[in-house]
Amino acid sequence: MNKAYIILGSLFFIILALIIVNITLNNFMSTQGIAFSQIQTKLQDLQKENVILEDQVLKLSSLTRIASESATMGFTPETAKTQIALSNNIPLAYNQQ
Repeated sequence: MNKAYIILGSLFFIILALIIVNITLNNFMSTQGIAFSQIQTKLQDLQKENVILEDQVLKLSSLTRIASESATMGFTPETAKTQIALSNNIPLAYNQQ
């Protein structure tokens, strides 16, 4: 009879401990779920901003825009290149033996 009370008492404490662990884990998971959803929202916002910035980079680095900006700054087009010749020979290396 005494053994039965010990077994029932230990089962009661084990069940009570498991209930407390379950409540604690459920509370932890619910708060972590809120934090996870906030991080996920921030990630989506950053991905959208990244797409917008990539689009701006592509627009600003396009060859047509660079050509039009260079024309407004007074640069000549590539077809109007002039040849430059150096009159004096410049040595490539000094102290040659």
